[in-house]
Amino acid sequence: MRVRPLTLVLFLVLVLVTGYAVWWHRMATRLLGLLEHNTELARAAGATITYQPPTLGGFPLGISITATDVKVAKPDGLSWLAETVKASAPIWRLDQVVLTLAKGGHASLPREGARPALDATATIAGGRVTLDLATGTPRSVQVNLNHATLVAAPLPAPEGAPAEAPPTDGTAAAAPPASLVPAGSYPIEDVSVTVERPVTPPTDHTGTGLALHVDITNMTVPPVRSLGTTVQRLILAARVQGPIPAAPTADAVTPWSKEGGTVEVDSLKLDWGDLHMGANATLALDANLQPQGSGTAELSGLDNLVDALHDGGSLRGNAATWAHLGVALLAKPKANGGPPTLKLPITMQDHKLQVGPLTVAHYPDISWH
Repeated sequence: MRVRPLTLVLFLVLVLVTGYAVWWHRMATRLLGLLEHNTELARAAGATITYQPPTLGGFPLGISITATDVKVAKPDGLSWLAETVKASAPIWRLDQVVLTLAKGGHASLPREGARPALDATATIAGGRVTLDLATGTPRSVQVNLNHATLVAAPLPAPEGAPAEAPPTDGTAAAAPPASLVPAGSYPIEDVSVTVERPVTPPTDHTGTGLALHVDITNMTVPPVRSLGTTVQRLILAARVQGPIPAAPTADAVTPWSKEGGTVEVDSLKLDWGDLHMGANATLALDANLQPQGSGTAELSGLDNLVDALHDGGSLRGNAATWAHLGVALLAKPKANGGPPTLKLPITMQDHKLQVGPLTVAHYPDISWH
């Protein structure tokens, strides 16, 4: 009996489609296995991760894995949840995974020391993960947040302080504790954070163990009269030199520090009102495992920073006047006609951050566990 050509063609198409569907399912199962492997690693490190059974999709040219009611809680108190998380990749590039949180997400961190309790939400969230297909571990992770809001809770009153109205006998009420982030709500238009690790981890401090890039647009900050309430742009590019400590503990960080581990801030750019800064620095830990470092900054609009420090009480008496005079004498106009700029050294030591002779900030101790 003669087989009609059309019948033969349809049979071959059916075989090819069936074979491709089987191969697609194998690839989808492989990607799901890689993602579940990372989930198990996080659970082994103490995290609690729950979600509804994931569903597969994306056939024929891609693979998507969607999980709902995703909740993550880490031992340090950080928790994160999202209604829906979708991981997708082209079938020919399983190592390039795109994460989509169409309904955003919510994260919270409890108070610790001078850091208040923090809550963060994002209307839209997503990212990209580059996987090492041999081990299943991420080589790079990028997180993008749009229309985010950070809320800082007030620090509780000092222990033993009265909760009622201030005393009327002339004695001073207990001062509220200093907070790293003043209580309030801080909208942020866009946040992008990228973390990368090399294929081969470094064996000493001359190699890079981790690279970090942060890009923030239109971030609301506590009001400063001369600078405003919005940081238009903040961009950070930094590298952690040396093998990455296994955990943020004193026992793990001490060998890294003693063997020459540093954080190289290759670039820090800040646009805040009329203040514009570009800087670089090298940071390390001192004998007490507290940060110290030095670098160089190039600034324009420095008069606004002087005014801000004067308003905040860091510059008293005639110090602000002398600082304005120094800026006027030392700042140099740019060749392209831009505002005058001034290069100054940066130092970070003894809980003080200084730009030239100006102390611009104080920072608390890092409490290593």
